[in-house]
Amino acid sequence: MTFGLRAASESDGLGWKRFSDKAFLRVQYNRPPGQVKMSQLSMEYGGVCKPPASAPRVRTLGKINIAGVTDPDGDNVAVQVQASWDAGDGKGVIARWNPALTSYKKSGSTFTLSLPTTIPQNKTVHWHVRSYDGAQYSPWSWAGDATSCYFIYDKTVPAAPTITSPEYPASQPDDPNDPWLDGVGQYGTFTFKSSSSDVTRYWYGINSDPTSARQLTTTGGAAKSIPFLPSKPGLNSVTAQAFDAAGNGSEIRTYQFRVKAGQPERATWQLDEEAGATEAQGTTPPRTLALHGGATTGAPGTKGTALELDGTDAYASSDLSVVDTARGFTVSTWVKLSRIPQGTAIIASQAGSHSTGFELYYSAYYDRWVFNQYETDTPNANIIRAMAAQPGGVSADTWTHLTGSYDEAAKKLRLHVDGRLVGEAPLPNAWNARRGLTIGAGTHSGVKQSFLPGTVDELQIFDRTLAQGDIDKLYAKQPVGDPGSPALALFPLDEESGATEIRGHGGVLPAQYSGGVTTGVPGIAGKAARFDGTTGHARVGQAGSPHVNTSRSFTVSAWAKMDTTKPGKAAIIAAQTGTHKPGFELYYSAGFDRWVFNQYATDTAQAQPIRAMQPDGTTARAGEWVHLTGVHDTVAKTLTLYVNGQKAGSAPISSPFHADRSMTIGAGIYSGTTDCHFPGLIDDVRLFQRPVSAEEVQQMFRQRPIVKSRWNFEETTPGTPSNTPDSSVEKNDLTLRGAAELGMGWVDSGGLQLNGTSGYAETSKMPVDTSTSFTMTAWAQAAALPEHDMTVLSAGGSKRSALEVRYRPDPADPNGNGSWQLTLPDRDDATATVKQLSSNDFYDVRLWNHIAVVYDGFAKEARLYVNGVLQEVACRDTDGDGAPDEAGCQDLIAWAEDVLTFKATGSLRIGRAQSTGTDQYFAGLIDDVWTFQGALNEEQVYKLFTGLADVPTEVPSPN
Repeated sequence: MTFGLRAASESDGLGWKRFSDKAFLRVQYNRPPGQVKMSQLSMEYGGVCKPPASAPRVRTLGKINIAGVTDPDGDNVAVQVQASWDAGDGKGVIARWNPALTSYKKSGSTFTLSLPTTIPQNKTVHWHVRSYDGAQYSPWSWAGDATSCYFIYDKTVPAAPTITSPEYPASQPDDPNDPWLDGVGQYGTFTFKSSSSDVTRYWYGINSDPTSARQLTTTGGAAKSIPFLPSKPGLNSVTAQAFDAAGNGSEIRTYQFRVKAGQPERATWQLDEEAGATEAQGTTPPRTLALHGGATTGAPGTKGTALELDGTDAYASSDLSVVDTARGFTVSTWVKLSRIPQGTAIIASQAGSHSTGFELYYSAYYDRWVFNQYETDTPNANIIRAMAAQPGGVSADTWTHLTGSYDEAAKKLRLHVDGRLVGEAPLPNAWNARRGLTIGAGTHSGVKQSFLPGTVDELQIFDRTLAQGDIDKLYAKQPVGDPGSPALALFPLDEESGATEIRGHGGVLPAQYSGGVTTGVPGIAGKAARFDGTTGHARVGQAGSPHVNTSRSFTVSAWAKMDTTKPGKAAIIAAQTGTHKPGFELYYSAGFDRWVFNQYATDTAQAQPIRAMQPDGTTARAGEWVHLTGVHDTVAKTLTLYVNGQKAGSAPISSPFHADRSMTIGAGIYSGTTDCHFPGLIDDVRLFQRPVSAEEVQQMFRQRPIVKSRWNFEETTPGTPSNTPDSSVEKNDLTLRGAAELGMGWVDSGGLQLNGTSGYAETSKMPVDTSTSFTMTAWAQAAALPEHDMTVLSAGGSKRSALEVRYRPDPADPNGNGSWQLTLPDRDDATATVKQLSSNDFYDVRLWNHIAVVYDGFAKEARLYVNGVLQEVACRDTDGDGAPDEAGCQDLIAWAEDVLTFKATGSLRIGRAQSTGTDQYFAGLIDDVWTFQGALNEEQVYKLFTGLADVPTEVPSPN
């Protein structure tokens, strides 16, 4: 339930105000589900939802897919579908298919429906959907700027190719056990095959329709495969289309599969410490395992408490794997059997689709501890075992330390018992098991078995083969790392009795500061560290503690703000040290005046860097925050640099080396000498031991919008014309023009008072880049009911406005109310395509109204909020027949997809349009104007709407 009480306002400057002695109360008990977007709709044959001008021809009706249907209250949802066409009966295009409401599913679910066989051939058909939460319908998916999904049924079109993937089986949304698979950052192989012998090539698409930019040649429709890195958690899709030698294209085939979130960060240093700190603490996100059956926590352990298992149905599990079992790795744990098992009793395992990537266990058949891997991920695969040469030596009620490892270089499995090597076995072809970690049981073809009777403690997993010295440390209950990388995952198993889950984490060492480093300064989020550019740096571990293997796929990201005076040589943000050269560097290059991500060909003093950097014609911007991400992908054999969420450059790389020494922040180490110090601020340094997708990079950038300006209108500076200061660090002051002056405001006390004929304010430079993600917000109150358009905000281009936010009266409204409108053209030209959004979800223009414009440049989506609300109004349909109760009613939507914008090159004006003539001057008051580089989310917009006094000039914290 939402309960809100707000009073109306005149201009008395008080926090609780009156307007014609009226106040209004809004009580909202149920929020209707949101409109289903076109981007959530697709066809099994036909691809993504298409407008009428792009209607595909399909020879197979198949299913329609409605993905990610949500309700803001988390209520269960159902879906209603309609399809319309002209059947030639004189009734025209009307709804011909109107199936019953689907069954209810959890918010966020995917729905599929089979198209009816009654659809005629060679007729244009369109379908659309809406959702229902049991009380209210959403708007139809065609409402607002969107359209229905169009197609033509044509049996003469060639058949679509088949698509298969062993790593990512096709999603079955109607199956309650439809799996979510690991995952983002894990490659899968997708194979296309045609039954037509004349097919010569395949086009394919990734979460989009196939294009000629992505194609494979074939002969006779033979199978061809691609490696694919899933780009986002949730429902992903691969599409394919086959072509014959004459160029005839088949219908589009859509293959959908569900993907879990990828492996979490290997390490993060937020640099969030208070002033005077000597080191930055490293963290990783928690790894959780759910408890099942008779698994109990809080049992006495070899160190603290432990996990007790009954040997019948008890285990702990996660569907997210921890380690790549095709590469070198180690598993270590303490175990105490409560009785000698009569069969196999598995302590820890990591499952594949059928077999396991490793099992550490007791075998009653061999009467020994065993560490194994199966030769292949098939139901009847052979087992490779490392174990002692002779049976015996295993007893109940005794703590035993076990370490199983795979040596990738030697291609051997090894088993250590109580620190002593007892057996090894050759493993020529290891493979990666990706179906999750289990403690206390094994998983074969999805079935849990071989339950352990006993207690497990201190489980640790490393993404490297441990040397004997490290194994000795583990047996002595000492931490491992520095020298050497710490554990990829540690499960102390120290939960209190009655816990419902096991929580683990990665091992991370702190970054120790040296030289000129100032901590506790304001950062991109929270605090950051300032490096002096001469001596200041931080080192993660002293004896050598690499947190990623730079010969494998990995990702590094950081926020940085370089001082306005650029350094005369390279300035390192983050690096990982080798003997002579770093394994990677994320840095500013003075020689190129660009941001760069590199690796060296070899770890020698004379080695040359392989650089991914910004393209020619661009330069690194000093004095402002930038988000940098470097990705090393061993499958694609590339280095890629992203700047502020956008791909900036890429370079091929074939044989990178592993830099096995310490990571540094703020400088690099070359043959033992610290150099290339960074001058400026660094914040939020992250490492991943996997490639991060472009969409994930965008998401990391989107999490941190940047305040680019805020005008409170509380004071002016002397002069003609006068200025009012910018409260942000950018200090982009506003100049007051015409009769503009300060008056009574809504936030705090002051506001900008405008006469409607000559008064306005403007900047000397545009505060944000309007061609990418941005947000602008303002409070506005009209002096009287307007008789013409009045502009609140406008951003100038050379030939037209890049955006305009205005109030537009409605002559047909007897009460004189109109709507708030947002106009966004796609280019700086008079013939541009213009998107226009409007909202009439407010009480009165003569009251204070909060207006927020949000543009998400990655999703190409624009949103117009009024008083913290994104208008989505569905016409009432009490009988559910798809027709509104009130004739002529239209669903109202205040957002749009597929929106393109251009970069404003002129000034930002407040209270005046950019055009000449009437200029649509605003008459009334405007207050608390913000601009952000980045798209605020709904909760952040709402916080600005509800903040009325002493609001700090910082990004509202997201929920």
